[in-house]
Amino acid sequence: MTNDEQIKELMETLNEKETEIVELRGNLDTDEVEMNKFRTTIGNLNEQVGLLTKQLEEEKKKQEALEAERLKKELLRKEEEKKAKLKEKEEKELKEKALKEKELKEKEKKEKERKEKEIKDKEAKKLQEQKDAKPSPADTKKIEALRQENMKRIAGMAGATGDENATGTAMRAAGPSDSYGGRIRARIKPNITFTEDITSNASADVEVRCAPDGTIVGRKLIKSSGNAAWDNAVLKAIDKTEVLPRDTDGRIHSPLVISFRPKD
Repeated sequence: MTNDEQIKELMETLNEKETEIVELRGNLDTDEVEMNKFRTTIGNLNEQVGLLTKQLEEEKKKQEALEAERLKKELLRKEEEKKAKLKEKEEKELKEKALKEKELKEKEKKEKERKEKEIKDKEAKKLQEQKDAKPSPADTKKIEALRQENMKRIAGMAGATGDENATGTAMRAAGPSDSYGGRIRARIKPNITFTEDITSNASADVEVRCAPDGTIVGRKLIKSSGNAAWDNAVLKAIDKTEVLPRDTDGRIHSPLVISFRPKD
């Protein structure tokens, strides 16, 4: 190959290289533009990401503040409900306590009234019994007549002899035998139920009426002992006895006036 040919070939190669260089430079310029655009896009994206991150953080803080406020309100609401329930419970307990106290006072008042009425009724009953037990002038006269008769009988029997079971007939017309009153009291006294402790030993005089067979058909307090409880105990004992024994001569004496003393 000649020198001209070598130079031509070299020139062609150089031209090709120069073309490549130009192309490379063009590509390089294009890449730089793209890179700049890319950098700009990246920058914009970073800026948007930063803004979004900031917005997200602000929104998060806002939501956290709202949640904290909600929790605070919820806590306050629960506290208020708790206080309201406690207040309602206390008011209910106070009402129940007041109602119980009222019921207790009413019960105590009724019990007091009942006891006062019971005492008044007992006093009234006692006064009535004492009033009923007080002998009338006619009864007093009758008692005195019976006593006079007994005195005459005793005077008439002053010279008689014999024990309480004697069966003589000399004094039959004078009335009951000396032992009859004691036998009557001995029959009735075990039926007396009396537990009160009293100092007085005044007698309760009772007129007793009997049927011919000794069955008690009536009794009447003609002289009170002054103690209504003792008087009633004697009357109940007579009712419980029902039948009186016969006298030593076989007779049943009616009416009879029998005296009973608490300490005999």
